[in-house]
Amino acid sequence: MGKTISPFFLCILLLTVSIRQTWAQYPLVLTIETDKEYYYLDETVYIYGNLTLEDVQVSDGLIGLEIENPKNKSIIIRTLPTGDISNKTWLIEILSVIPCDEWGVPKNSFQIGTLSYFNITLKNNDIENRHVYISVNIFDSSQTPIGLSAFEAILYANSTGQVILSVPIPETASLGTAEAYANVFSLRPKQAGKPYGPEKSAQFNITNSQTGSTLQAQLYTSSINGNFNLSFHISPYGIAGEYTISASSIYEGYVVFKQTTFYVKVPGDVNGDFRVDLIDASLLGLAWWSTPSDPNWNPECDFNKDNRVDVADASLIGRYWGYKI
Repeated sequence: MGKTISPFFLCILLLTVSIRQTWAQYPLVLTIETDKEYYYLDETVYIYGNLTLEDVQVSDGLIGLEIENPKNKSIIIRTLPTGDISNKTWLIEILSVIPCDEWGVPKNSFQIGTLSYFNITLKNNDIENRHVYISVNIFDSSQTPIGLSAFEAILYANSTGQVILSVPIPETASLGTAEAYANVFSLRPKQAGKPYGPEKSAQFNITNSQTGSTLQAQLYTSSINGNFNLSFHISPYGIAGEYTISASSIYEGYVVFKQTTFYVKVPGDVNGDFRVDLIDASLLGLAWWSTPSDPNWNPECDFNKDNRVDVADASLIGRYWGYKI
């Protein structure tokens, strides 16, 4: 005859298991914020946060970051360190990212309106085959994200592999020194994919001719003491609306995933309908030449934030006249 477990003992056992499961699920905490909730096109976005394990800041972790625009298109995929990661070993590492032509021949400049190519070499240090999500993200000289490409594959155990990814250079890109960031994840960050290792970066030139200068690849690092940060410029030709930030990390076997949002508005869009039209012009007229102390003051008309509604604000309405999503 089997033994009977008392209801009291069963209750204590279930409570203990529940507490342990809750603790095991949440000891790794990721925070992510932006410096503002709303931005205008042609502004700079600042993203920051930290990673803690059991309330202690993780100073040698990695954060996978993905940002999608209002049309659900990824514009940024990056890996950010939370401190000094120079002495760590990684399951998969990016050995190099080299700007090149479509055949893999090194190249140091690309014209606007053409395709850029990047030869990415990776090494799997694990004893198991690994599914990898490889991406390259390029930023022009104004730190505006202008293109992204990705590829998924199986990287065999203890092996090295290469992939060449292409990214279009838009006509709106700023000329000058640009940067490409190569990253590798288990899945894309918006799917809670974990970063396998730190990103690598390479510089190249965006030109309106075939000339350029030689520039070397380098490792990108920034943050310290459990914190991470990223800033980027929103293109004046970008898309207004809600942007989604997804962040993921793995540390000592714990996995964490976080999302937040920010909004981008159009200069000239007074009523917030993501259009610049007669309604906005009439609202600007009602607030014309006002300052914060005036009864007709409308802060939504002060696009350049100089505490006056004047010709400068009217010119922005003119610049974006007819804009709509």
